[in-house]
Order: sequence, then C-alpha cells, then structure tokens
Amino acid sequence: MNLFISIFGGMLLTALLYGAARLIKLSNFWAAVVAAGLPSAAYLFYAFYNWSGLDVVTMHVVAYPTVALLFYMLYESRPGKDLHVHWVPQLLIGFFLLLTVVLGGFVYIAGHGLPPALAERLLPNAKGKTLYTGFSGVVEHGEDAAKSIAQQRNIEARLAKLGWNVEVIGLDALSSGRSSEVSVLLRKSDGSGVSGQHLRFALSRPGQGAPAGQSMQEVASGDYRASSVLPATGVWLATISFSAAGKSIALEHAVGHP
Repeated sequence: MNLFISIFGGMLLTALLYGAARLIKLSNFWAAVVAAGLPSAAYLFYAFYNWSGLDVVTMHVVAYPTVALLFYMLYESRPGKDLHVHWVPQLLIGFFLLLTVVLGGFVYIAGHGLPPALAERLLPNAKGKTLYTGFSGVVEHGEDAAKSIAQQRNIEARLAKLGWNVEVIGLDALSSGRSSEVSVLLRKSDGSGVSGQHLRFALSRPGQGAPAGQSMQEVASGDYRASSVLPATGVWLATISFSAAGKSIALEHAVGHP
C-alpha cells in the first residue's frame, strides 16, 4: 500500500467517520473515539500481515487519533461558552500533524526516492541524468560482515574442488510489482547437471538476516527455478542456499536499484 495513500487517505477517512458519527447523533466524545479507533484498528490488522517497520506503523497510529482529537476539540460545545480552543492544544495538534507530514515524506523518499523534477532542483548537476535517490538499506557491520570476504572465497574454493559450476539467470529482471523467474544452473565439469539438490531462494534487505525463503523446483537436470517479486523498491539481497558435500552454501547478490 502506498504510504501517502495510507496516511492521508486514512486521515481523510477519520474526518469522514467523525462527520458520519455526528450525523447519527453520537456525542462528540464517542464520535472522536469511533473516528480514531476504526482506521487505527484496520491499519494495525493490515500491518500485522504486511509489516513495513515500526516507524511506519507509529506514524499511522499517531496520525489518525490526532485528526480525531482535532475535531473533538474544535466541536466540543459547553453550555454558556463560545467555541474556543486554547492555543496550547492547538500548538500540540499542529506539531503532531506537521510531524506526521515530515516523517511520512522522509519514509516515502527513503523507499521511492525524490520525484525526478524535485531532484533536479535540489541536487547538483542532476539535470538530464538518471537518479536513484531511494535509501538502499542498512549496511551490516560486525563479526559476520567482517567474515564475508573469507566466506565467499571458501565457497568458491569448495565449489571448485567439487568441480561444480553455478550460473544464476534472471536476477537483473526482478522488480517491484512484477513477478519474474530466477533460474539456477548447477553443472559439473563435464557439463552434466547436478540433480537432486534442495535449493532455496530468499530476498532480504541489506544488513538483515535472510528469511527461510522458497524452495526452487528442478525442471530439468541441474536446472532449478523459482518465481519471485521484489516486495518494494530499493536495494534487496537475493540469497540462494543449498548444500555441497555436506557443507552449507549461500550465494548472495544485490538486486534492485539504490
């Protein structure tokens, strides 16, 4: 779901629910509760099955109640008093609305990059060039990252000792919103296929552990395939794992655009 649609569409839905609740004669308090509660609960249910990060969830659950609170304070009527909201609550509401807009913009830019027209104005020497301004992910640091070069060399040596050749096809075609087929060809030095292997294909963000992924089906001798799609824009890490001579092999390749 598009971030701007979920945030600002949800805020508009909150306003409409408040108006509908007042039309059916609910009190100001309960109209605000319904207007804040229904979109928040619906989004939390959606986020549970389509997790996009705690920062994104926090923005949504702050934005909807803020709109409902705004309407509650604006239309709170008391006998003998004019409609008036103290400047302190106004300032707090304005702050949270501004915070929602700013954070929403940052998260959108991180995932999708700056709009090209805006990037040409803000970035130096950007006119007429292809720009990728989305956030590529978190770079992993620590002991495991330090061992990655040595591990890669060990993998290459292990495959060379077995006389296996690995060719991966289709990673460059992976994109967001469109399913593509990835093929892994396992060949011996004589050109024959390596059959009966259990290969798995997984996608993860850089710096995050690879999930279990999906099994690749062997369609011919040594030809293993799986269909996949990038969950979102930005850089992803494709991991192909299998066993060779009793040792685990994990081949990694960056896919997508930064």
